[in-house]
Formats: sequence, C-alpha cells, structure tokens
Amino acid sequence: MSHWFAQSFRKLHKLYVSPQWAKARGERFDAAAYADNLERSAVDCLELYCKDHHGTCYYPCSLGLPHPRNILGELQPELKKRNIRLIAYFSVCFDNYALGVHPEWRMVNYLGDPYKLRPFYMASVCSPYTDFALRQLGELAANYEVDGFWLDIIPLARDVQQDLWMIAPHPIPDYSLYAQKAYEAAMGEQLPIQPTPEEADKIFEFMTAKVDAFLNQCYAVIRSHLPDAVITYNAAGAPGDPIDSADLISIEGHAPEYVRQSFNARWAKTRAKPFEILTAGALPRMELGGGWNGFDQKPLKFLQLENAIALAHGGSMVFGQAPYPDGETDAAQFAGFAEVFGPTRELEPWLREPSGFSDIGLVFAPKPRQASRLWGVMQDGAEAFHDALIDMHLQFDIIQFDCDLPRYQLLILPDQAALSDGELALLRNYVRSGGKLLASGCSSLWDEEGGRRADFGLADIFGVQYENDAGCEFVYLRLTDKALRTAVTALPIVIDEMPLRVSLQDGADVLGDFNGPESGRSEATTILWGDAGPDEDKRFPGIVRNRYGAGECRYVAAPLRSKGMPNAWVKRLMGLLAGSLIEKPILKTNAPAGVEAVLNEQDGRLVAHLINRYLGSADHTAWGDDDARLRDIEIEVDLSRSELAAVKRVYLAPDTPLAYGFSDGRVSIVLPELNLHAIVVIE
Repeated sequence: MSHWFAQSFRKLHKLYVSPQWAKARGERFDAAAYADNLERSAVDCLELYCKDHHGTCYYPCSLGLPHPRNILGELQPELKKRNIRLIAYFSVCFDNYALGVHPEWRMVNYLGDPYKLRPFYMASVCSPYTDFALRQLGELAANYEVDGFWLDIIPLARDVQQDLWMIAPHPIPDYSLYAQKAYEAAMGEQLPIQPTPEEADKIFEFMTAKVDAFLNQCYAVIRSHLPDAVITYNAAGAPGDPIDSADLISIEGHAPEYVRQSFNARWAKTRAKPFEILTAGALPRMELGGGWNGFDQKPLKFLQLENAIALAHGGSMVFGQAPYPDGETDAAQFAGFAEVFGPTRELEPWLREPSGFSDIGLVFAPKPRQASRLWGVMQDGAEAFHDALIDMHLQFDIIQFDCDLPRYQLLILPDQAALSDGELALLRNYVRSGGKLLASGCSSLWDEEGGRRADFGLADIFGVQYENDAGCEFVYLRLTDKALRTAVTALPIVIDEMPLRVSLQDGADVLGDFNGPESGRSEATTILWGDAGPDEDKRFPGIVRNRYGAGECRYVAAPLRSKGMPNAWVKRLMGLLAGSLIEKPILKTNAPAGVEAVLNEQDGRLVAHLINRYLGSADHTAWGDDDARLRDIEIEVDLSRSELAAVKRVYLAPDTPLAYGFSDGRVSIVLPELNLHAIVVIE
C-alpha cells in the first residue's frame, strides 16, 4: 500500500449533508469552482461525504436514497485535474433511510427500544443491513476511482466510562432478533437478558468478531475494484479500538481539548501507521455533533493551533468543512483554510516521519479486546500523566512494549491495569538493569485477559503488597519526604480517587502517607460544604520508593488525575515525581506551562516544535498578533545521545537563522518571540 497519506498534511473533511427537507438541494453546487477554491486554499486531499447518516447517497445508487446531484461524479474529475486526492466518506451503521424502511435491522435493547444517538438509529451488524451496505460500497468502488475510503460509525469499543469521548461504543448486548439468533447459533445458548460481567465479556467478544468480519467484507469489496485504495474508519487505531485493521489511524479530537488532541497525536506517532486527527472546522457545540455541520468557522488562531499540534508529531489535523445544503460554500471558509495550509506547505520538509527524541517512555498498553473492561482505566491514567508531563516540558513518547525500553531514562506505568507475564518480565529486566520506573494505581493487578491477580504482578518492583481496595472515595496525601514537601507542598493533598491499601516490603521506604477520611461523604457528616478531615488511625503507605537490582521504582497507591483545578497539587506532584527521576534532561526551556515543547529526530537533524496553547483560549480569544505572543524563550538541548557530533547551523523553519551557543555537548538557543508555532531546527 502506498503511504502517500503520511506525506500529505493539508486535508479537509467535506461534510456535504443535504437532507430531503432542505431547500434547493444541490442547486448551487459548482464542482469546478469548488475545486478551484480548494486549490487556492492549498488543500491536497479531500475526504468527501458520499453517503451521510440520513442515508442520502451523493452518487447514483441502486439502493438507498439518492441526492438530486451526482456530487462525487461531478467533483472527482475536477479534483484530478488539480492533483487533489479524494477519499470517499461512507456512513456505515447510521442510516435512517434504510433503518426506517427496515426497522428490524436496528440494534435494540432487550425491551426492543432502538439504540439511538440523537436522531440517528444504529444498524445491527448481525442483520441483513450489512449486505445492503456492502452493495452500496461495491457500486461506489466499481464506478469511481477514488484514492481511499473513510468508513464512519463502526461500533467498536467496550462501552466503559471515559473522561472524554473518543470512540464509538458497541452497546452490548444487542437484542435484535438477528443478533439473538446469531449468538445462539454460535454459542449454543441464548443471549442473556442480564449478563454477568463474565457473560458480558463473552458477548463483547462475539460482537467484536462480527464487526471484524464485516470490516473484512468491506475491505474485500472495495479492493476487488480498487486494490490500492487506502481504507480507514472512525477511531481506527484509537486506544479503545479492539480490531485495529485499518491502513491509517483516524481519531477525532476537538477544540478546546487541545491536550486531548496532543495525546491522540503522540499516541499515534509511535504506532507505525500514517495518522490523522479529525476536528470540526466550525465552533464546537457538543450537543449538536461537536460542530461538524456548523457554518461558523473557528477563528484562524484556533485552526492554526490545532493544525500545529498534529504537525508536531508528523500527522495531519483534518478539518471539517460544511457547505450549505444547496451546495454553496462560504468563500470565507476557503480564505481561512488558505491561511492554515499555505504556511503548512512551506514547512512540510521538516514534518515528515519524525521520531520522538525523549527521556521518558509513557507506557500505555491497552488491550481493548482481551481485557475490554479495563482499557478506559488505562487510558485515563495515561492521559493524566501526558497532561502533567507536557506542562513540565519533559520529553516523552507514548509507548507499548514493542520498542527499545532501555533507550529511556524513565518509564511511567500509569494505571496500566492489564499486563501480561511477558510485559512484566520486560519491565523487571529494565529496572534490574538500572532503569527507573514510576507507577501508579492498579498497574499489573490484572493479566492480559482481564483476570485478577492476587497481588500486583510487579509487587517485587513496587516494594509493596496489595492488601485491598481501601474503601474510601478519596484520600489525603501527606508528603513525608523533605525534598517533595519543599518542591510540591506541605499541605495535605486531596486525591479524589479510590486508593489501594498496600503494605510495605522489606527495604522499601515511604515518601508520603495516605490518610483516609474520618467519615465517608454524606450530608450527615459534612463539614459545612466540605469533606471530613483526615483520620490518623487510617494511615497507610501512599508513595513508596524501592530499589530493585540496579534500578529504582516509585509507586503511588492511587490513580492520579491532572485535569482541572481540584487536581492542581496532584498534577504538580506527578510532574515533579517524573522530573526528579531524570538526571540529565534532553531539553530544558524557560517557556511557561501553556507552551508545549516537542523534540523530534527527523531526517538526520533535531527539530523542536514550540506550540503556544495560550492562543487557544475561548474565554480570552487572541484576535491580534501581539495578544499572547511570548518573547525570549530559552531552549537548551543535550546532543550527547543524538547523531549530531557538531552543530552546523540552527534556524527557524523554513529558513530564519537563530543565534546559538554550543558547549559540553549542549546547544543553547534563544527564540526572540513565539507567536503560535515555531519549528527550531538543529543540524
């Protein structure tokens, strides 16, 4: 398969949606004019709605609900003339037309109520709807030589609690008649009405296998006509994707959750596939689909900021664009995208296929199919540390166990609940050989199949034994280590998560104690509006330090969260615990916490991205160039672990020289000003 997608950084996701009730449907669509505007906006790839959630097809189809215009047929030749690639968007399991004609194809609960996301029903993959969709896909692939397919609304993930939506869940069980019959035929028993957790695991695996088989049918139909087509689906390769069979990683991430967008990009960066982060072009209103079909395009600074986040990790930020139902598009939309993609085109040589140049490996090894109940816990833990590390400007990669662990000074294991014996052995060897480990919460309490262990799989490294879940909703942490008390706070830190009660092993020592509250949360025991105070009789180890072989581990016996003001002390603690275990940081900077610093190796050079997230504040929108510009940003980079024996030049991409100093293997740079995104190149 061609990896042209990894060389492309200027993409739009065109949401042309024109339902039956709309006026003048398609009458003002002009394919040549639209393609001209794309070309002037420096767009190099268009993801075009060819079938929407209503069931409307924007190409002639023998099945389904046709649009008055053949939008795909008119636009495709115009795009080819301008060397703009075309990916066909196809709504799979949302199809109100087909599911209105055939309500028996809907996914339903045991009462027969259909699963519905606002106005849209979801199709059961066990029903004949799959044959209907496959025929539509086949006709599209047979008649239009597109470059790829983007399949939306694939029911994928175990529906577990997530702080932020990332992936379409697969509600289980599906009690449609077709699903019940398929389950009984395959499993030899009826679909349970109120499944136990173990039965729910089995049902999820059954339904995942059905989705997997359906996706493989989609691939086969498409590639029978277009063998080189790139194929992806919404949330392909996301942490909760139990199938991960697409050619690309495609994950939604929306403003103002810029840290989530960075997490998605950093996760995808190490997965060995091209990736895109998809965001609405309009201002987000989550109750209205996240802004996907809005016409009020985001201010330019917001678009540029989101774009910079993906580019810093070698991926694309793909923006949604919504024409009106009559086919016309505001000229101002194209003007905005030109301001984003024009400069991007000039920077592409410094963007392609980077690899992180990092001190820390943030271990995130979800098993969304094997241990499906736990992937959300593992993701929340990894996201929290990601947030804390970027504020500290520590250089880190989000990794699994298929990489060279010893290249990192520190590994962080944040609530990585489900780990295999093989993964435990890799971690044990890493620490024994002199590596440092920072772990938290329930890491290693389950195996890779989601089976509960009697004790931590890494108890010998943590220096503790698991006793029980402490049974309190929150806990007070008092730091006893003098250095931590000085660097963080001597105040009690409220950790608003359920802690684990652990006992100390010989040789380990305590850096901080937990105190359970005197009483649980209730209106009868409140202190005015607050929680009960700490109970000295409920003291147990909170942060533990342990030597193991030539290495060291610090373990925190609770989940750690970093988002929002209630977690301010926790976030500081997380960052300082990590920073204290890095002896010689690769990168140092005086930039404030709202600047994300990303250091990459790329094409034999070092490339540092500085991204000013202050410009993304929706409450203090920076309309002018000087509103949130930062000045005199100092950067120091350690070259001793790089391939650069000497520094020939330092410049701001594409070609603005920067003064620098070089001594003892470290290069020192002062960036005179940082507006939104700066790319500092050392070669």
